[in-house]
Amino acid sequence: MSSIEGPVRVRFAPSPTGSLHIGGVRTALFNWLCARHYGGQFILRIEDTDEKRFVPGAADDISASLRWVGIDWDEGPDVGGPYGPYVQSERFEQGIYQPFINQLLEAGLAYMSFTTEEELAQMRAAAEAAGIKAFRFRGPERDWPLERQREEAASGKPYTIRLKTPLEGETRFRDLIRGGDEIVVQNNQLQDIVLIKSTGMPVYHFAHLVDDHLMKITHVMRGEEWVPSTPYHVLLYDFFGWPRPVFAHLPAILRQDGRGKLSKRKDDVATQRFRERGYLPETIFNYLALQGWSYDGVTEIMTRDELIARFTLERIQPSPARWNPEKLRDMNGIYIRKLTTEQLAERVLPFMQRAGLIGDPASETERAYLISLIPLIHERLEELQEAPDLLAFFYQDVVPGETYNPADLIPKKHDAAQTVALLRAAHEALSQQTDWTPPALETTLRALCEQLQVKPGPLFGAIRVAITGRSVAPPLFDTLAGVGRERSLSRLAAAIAALENLA
Repeated sequence: MSSIEGPVRVRFAPSPTGSLHIGGVRTALFNWLCARHYGGQFILRIEDTDEKRFVPGAADDISASLRWVGIDWDEGPDVGGPYGPYVQSERFEQGIYQPFINQLLEAGLAYMSFTTEEELAQMRAAAEAAGIKAFRFRGPERDWPLERQREEAASGKPYTIRLKTPLEGETRFRDLIRGGDEIVVQNNQLQDIVLIKSTGMPVYHFAHLVDDHLMKITHVMRGEEWVPSTPYHVLLYDFFGWPRPVFAHLPAILRQDGRGKLSKRKDDVATQRFRERGYLPETIFNYLALQGWSYDGVTEIMTRDELIARFTLERIQPSPARWNPEKLRDMNGIYIRKLTTEQLAERVLPFMQRAGLIGDPASETERAYLISLIPLIHERLEELQEAPDLLAFFYQDVVPGETYNPADLIPKKHDAAQTVALLRAAHEALSQQTDWTPPALETTLRALCEQLQVKPGPLFGAIRVAITGRSVAPPLFDTLAGVGRERSLSRLAAAIAALENLA
C-alpha cells in the first residue's frame, strides 16, 4: 500500500460551507474504509478558515450526515483526541500556525506581499491583454530582506504572506491511485500562492498541511481536483523537512450523462435530501463505496463488514465514476426488502407521521396497524417517502368525485349500468361475509365471478377503484382485509351511488 511504517492515519477535513455533498461523503467513506481495513485511525477535522463562506450549523450537519451513513471517527471535534483541537479556527486562536509561518519567513521560503487586490486585478487584466493565458503572480517583495518586509508591515500596510516558489527546477510527487507514477511539474509553471490572508487567518494550502503533519496523517485521500495544488503542498513538506504522506486523489463522480461533475449547486445531491426521500443509510454506504472502487467488477451488494474486509487502495480506479440515480434507487429497494416487517415499519413510521397519517407519538394500535400493512408494500417500495402515498387510502376516506373520478370505476367494454350491477352483486356478497381474511375474501369474490359468468378482471378492477380510489394498488384481497369490513362496504356503497348518477 505504501512505504510508510506504523499505523495508518487518515482524515476527512470538510469546510462548513453548507450541506454535506454526497461526493464529500464518498471521500469520507473511502478514508474510513481505509482506516478500518488497515487497522488505523480515522480523524474528522473541521476546516473553517474561510470566513466568507462559513455557514452556521454546517459543521453539525456534516457530523449528523456522516453518522447517519454509518461513519464514525476515532478523533474529532466532539470526541477529542491527542492532537486537538480538531477545528481549525480554534487551532488558529491557540497560535498553532504562527511558529511555522515564522519559520518559513526566517528561512526566506515565504514573504510578506503588500500587493493589493486592486493591483492584482490590474496585473491579471494586463496579462490577459498581452495574450498571456496563465497569469502567475510573483510578488516584487519576494526579493526583499525580511527586515524590510517587517518595516513595511509595521507602517500599517495590510499584507498577505505568500509561498516563495522556486523559479527553476521541477517538483515531483507520486499518486497512489494513478499507479504510483511520478507526476512532474516545472516550477516556472507555479506561482507564489497565499499562505496567510490579510486577516492573519491561514488558507487551506497552509493550515491543512500543518495540521496533517501535527496529527501524523499518513495518507491524504481527497478529490482529484486537488492534484494541481499538490505541487505547492509538496514544496511545503520539503521546505519544512517533513516526510510526505501518501497522496491518493479520488476520481471525480460525473453526472449520469457524463457531462460534468456532480455539483451541490446544480444537482440535488445534498446528503440530507437522500435521507428525506427515504434512502436507507445502508444503501448510501454500499452505493458510494462503488463510486470509484470495485471488488471484482461483478459483486455490488456488500455489507459494511464485507466492504471493510475487501477494501484496498489498489482497487480504487483512476477513471471517473458515473452517478446513476436509477441504480441507486434499485439498490435501495434491495435493502428495503432485506428488512423485516417490523424493521421496515419502524423506518416508515416517521414518513407516515410527517404526512399526518399517524400521530406523533404513535399509539400501540397505530404501530400494530402499520405493521399489518407493511407486507402489502414491502416488495414495491423503493424510497421510504413513497409509503404514505401507497398507504394513504388505509387511513383517509375514499370519496367518489374527490378522491377519484367515478368514471374510473367503469372497466373497458362496460358501461355505467353494467358496472353498477357488478358492484351491487359484490356488495351483497361481501355483506354476508363474516370471515374477513384474504383467503376467504378471495374465495367469495371468485365464486361471484363464476356465478355472474364474468371474468375476474372487470369486477376486481371496479372493486379496487371503489376501495382505494386507484387502478393500481396492493393485492385486492389483502387490501380489503386491511381496510376492514365496515369501511369496505361503505366505500362500495358510495361508489354504487356515484355510478348511478352516471348511468
